[in-house]
Amino acid sequence: MCEPGSGTISRRLRQAAALTLCLLILASGCALRGPGSGPGIPDARSFKEEPSSAELLPRHEIPATVAQMASVRVFGRQEKTPTPIDLTAGRLYSVMAKGRVFLGPADEGRSPSDRIFVKYIGDEYQGPVFFNALGDTFVAVASGRLTLGINDKKHADNSGYFDAIIVVWNTEDYNQIADFLQQLNERVPGHPGIAQAFMRADNVRDLEVARAFTAQEIGQTRSRLLALKQAPAPKGAAGIEERELQRRELEQRLAELTARQAQLERVGAQLEQERERAARLSQELERERRERERMSRLVAEGKTPPLLLITAPEDGHQSESGSVRLTGAVEDKRGLKAVEIFLNDRPVPIDDARGLRRVVETAPRRINFDRRIQLAEGENLLKVTATNIDELTAERTLLVQYHPKRRNVWAVIIGINDYPRLPKLKYAVNDAQAFYRLMVEDNRVPAENVTLLLDEQAGLVNLRSTLGTRLKNSARENDMVVIFFAGHGATERDASSPDGDGLEKYLLPFDTDPADLYTTAMPMVEVARIFNRIRSNRLVFIADSCYSGASGGRTISVGDLRATISDGFLDRVAGGRGKVIITASSANEVSVEKDELQHGVFTYYLIEGLKGGADGDRDGMVTVDEAYRYVSDKVPQATGQEQHPVRKGSVEGHLVLSIVR
Repeated sequence: MCEPGSGTISRRLRQAAALTLCLLILASGCALRGPGSGPGIPDARSFKEEPSSAELLPRHEIPATVAQMASVRVFGRQEKTPTPIDLTAGRLYSVMAKGRVFLGPADEGRSPSDRIFVKYIGDEYQGPVFFNALGDTFVAVASGRLTLGINDKKHADNSGYFDAIIVVWNTEDYNQIADFLQQLNERVPGHPGIAQAFMRADNVRDLEVARAFTAQEIGQTRSRLLALKQAPAPKGAAGIEERELQRRELEQRLAELTARQAQLERVGAQLEQERERAARLSQELERERRERERMSRLVAEGKTPPLLLITAPEDGHQSESGSVRLTGAVEDKRGLKAVEIFLNDRPVPIDDARGLRRVVETAPRRINFDRRIQLAEGENLLKVTATNIDELTAERTLLVQYHPKRRNVWAVIIGINDYPRLPKLKYAVNDAQAFYRLMVEDNRVPAENVTLLLDEQAGLVNLRSTLGTRLKNSARENDMVVIFFAGHGATERDASSPDGDGLEKYLLPFDTDPADLYTTAMPMVEVARIFNRIRSNRLVFIADSCYSGASGGRTISVGDLRATISDGFLDRVAGGRGKVIITASSANEVSVEKDELQHGVFTYYLIEGLKGGADGDRDGMVTVDEAYRYVSDKVPQATGQEQHPVRKGSVEGHLVLSIVR
């Protein structure tokens, strides 16, 4: 993209805070306003079918970046309305509309998003002008005169009109496009099409600014963090504490910036996909033109293509299941040579016995097809082609949307290294930050749904409040909850323990006093009580800690405990419907950290598995079962069979813990 134009950098940087929402609106193609609503859409009774004055800038105010500009009123009872605009293939042009068309006296009025407002380039039909929008910038996929019209077989009863402003650009620089559209938006306030077109162009421009600004902030934060680490050690406890606080703040800021950068890159990739799609569409239209010419010649010779009918699904079908049933039939009086199915331009393998295969020795006159098609997430292009023995081809295409029904995901992620009254850990914070990035960046869980508590943030009161109050109030029955804890565990003698070993087990918050675990730590009976308060029927608790009291791991010793520790407490925590507990080791083992991994061994392989290593069936999803099988294999190998993860509890069906990107 070119250097920014006349818009100031400071203005764009002020927009960075609100950019995420705008970019998501742009990438998903959401409408600025719903059909038939918003400013500039008058009531039916206010329409007068008379020529409108062009809402345009004076000629001397139109910059050189604009090649052509015109205003056209498209009446509802006219099938086609020519414009003075001539387009060449590849040229950018903007169309901005307002108004309504009424298809008969009883109609309440249609807006451009109702797909009746259509365009042609030359004699080629280009489809609706807008899809759930009132203004946008397009790439011309053909050359010729631009014509606008109303897609309605009966026009006599129509009333109303659309006013359209068309701008053809001499530039591909969205900085310049957005600047001019902003000027036009200020000159013609309240015009919904101009406002929509400006917003979309401005978002494309500011994506690049936001990327650069975020990269600059990441570099500055890394430099400050490096300088802090290389600075001489401060004197006095206060200086050491202040330096450690600065380090933690910088590391947290770096994690947030990295997540924002990943989000911007994803949006940029989506925009690039849209550009590639426009280019493919241009190529497909050219191929269709050549094919129509060939078909016309063959028809003139008395030959006709096959009759192809698709009975299901309908064009524009919305699916939540990930598959769709494709049914239909093909007929040809002279005989069929082949019938083929394509999904997103890739052939669908055909190996059933329903006649959907290439025919070589025989030429049947009719082929019925009934096929279950697995869809990719998002927009899918289904295409069926049929070829007869005269090499004439019939083709039908339709779009199918697959948007899986997603549950809300809520997560609390805890990592504690710097216990003030306990042995310090090295990599528990690393573990928590890596799990946070996995949830927010890889699995795209909204950052506002994920709570990250590091070191002093993970005090006992805050843990109880976060888990027992905020999480309880947020997660609903059909939502999914993930809780990750990396830190110390401990046991203490308690004759009333229901586990049969005379011991109570604890998770140790940041402010734990080893001399008073009952008051300052979180017993597993309390963890179970908190989990039962949460309404979600899909709760996963992952703990990289241990309870044996042995040295060298994520546990502490609070006395001479020689009894064998029972893992019955895990069954208590996992009790009830829809809870799964995965711990780093069995009750009598040690959960270890390794310098070469910069993580706890269990968390290192858990993250590796959730990023794809555990996806055994290669379906792009890692379930709880797959993740547990993976760490059960990797962790014992890495620890000389000294550490074995444990899984307790169950849920109905397959519980997906991660999506592999």
